[in-house]
Amino acid sequence: MKSLLALSLLLCIASAFEIRGPRNTQRERLGSMVQKVVVSSRITNGQTAAANQFSYQAGLLVYNGENFKLCGGSLISNEWVLTAAHCTLTAMSVIVYLGSIACFDPSARLRVDKCNIKVHPEFDTETARNDIALIKIPAVRYSAAIQSVSLPKRVSRYPTYVNKAVVASGWGRTSDTSTSNSPVLQFANFKVISNELCAEVYGSSFIDTGKICTATVNRIGVCRGDSGGPLVLASSKLQIGILSFYSDNGCEADTPAAYTRVTSYLDWIRANTNLQL
Repeated sequence: MKSLLALSLLLCIASAFEIRGPRNTQRERLGSMVQKVVVSSRITNGQTAAANQFSYQAGLLVYNGENFKLCGGSLISNEWVLTAAHCTLTAMSVIVYLGSIACFDPSARLRVDKCNIKVHPEFDTETARNDIALIKIPAVRYSAAIQSVSLPKRVSRYPTYVNKAVVASGWGRTSDTSTSNSPVLQFANFKVISNELCAEVYGSSFIDTGKICTATVNRIGVCRGDSGGPLVLASSKLQIGILSFYSDNGCEADTPAAYTRVTSYLDWIRANTNLQL
């Protein structure tokens, strides 16, 4: 365990550490513009989080039997973490870090085997549809540093959240030229855009009703290492998205980022966790 911890701390700063989910090589032609989707997400030009500001934030060190990769997640109860399917699809084990803004210097460190990872059975690696997964963890005790995020209530009709102010958080790279992840949790403020506008960039095969998108402006965007992390409403900290993918034009390009739309999967989350949503 000590050697694994040392490795995780090294990976947090190593410039050679590659942190990507399955890579999508399909291209969508939109007039003269070609966009390529990279199934991973990375926060650029954001702000440094204060202690306990994002007490629901989880860091995930995912081991696939050969390599480690970094992803984000969110604590949705004292026994469940929500993340992206592409982060955990080939995982043999995951170490979950909770309770700190420092990169992998947590108040809780939990090792989980693949039998406790639930990937959506219809996750499509080509289009990133159904990009959602759950991790069952040993029960943690809540504190000022560790709290679960709130999810939307199950109702017959959900808002689109278009034009709503939202916040994304993670330990991803802080610029396109950065060669290492941020050692301290970062966050950035965004606005939700319509799926129609997002589909003009990526195409409707990638942007279905199970996705929600945010605009990237002023070179502020998600970046490598943030994948699977939470998107919450700025007004209430209600989680409405899970970071899924961005354009390979770069973290600082003014192109949208796409997230798994949480309201589309509340029934699936409830069925697999027995949480009362």
